[in-house]
Amino acid sequence: MKKLILFFTIVIAFNSCYNVNESVPVTPENLISKAKLIDILTDIQLVEAGFSISENRNSKYKLKPAYYDFVLSTHDISLLQLKENINYYQAYPKTMEEIYDGVLANLSKIQSQVLLEKEEIDRIKDSLSVASDSLSLQKTVDSFIEE
Repeated sequence: MKKLILFFTIVIAFNSCYNVNESVPVTPENLISKAKLIDILTDIQLVEAGFSISENRNSKYKLKPAYYDFVLSTHDISLLQLKENINYYQAYPKTMEEIYDGVLANLSKIQSQVLLEKEEIDRIKDSLSVASDSLSLQKTVDSFIEE
């Protein structure tokens, strides 16, 4: 009995020390560069943002596949290629972190551009409002002078 317990203890000890070698991720046939993947994921995030602010839920779900198809066709890749590449890069956490940092940098740059354009539009609206008020005041003065 002692021999049997000793045997099982040794077997369990060896099994606990067994190291499973993780397989090396399979490189996709069409490996997408980090820079291109950053651009693709940025576009996907923009599409998602558009849908998140959309108020029409029915059209959101109907149009979503078309928008994704457009993004993928714009970058000349398939959904399967995108999935394979994301799975590949996820095996390298530091690389994936760099990719997501690149996406965030792109989104921040786009946000800054949008805010600058909004400020410019607001400035133009204010100028038009002032011009409209001045024109209205001028018309009032002119009509008062004519009387």
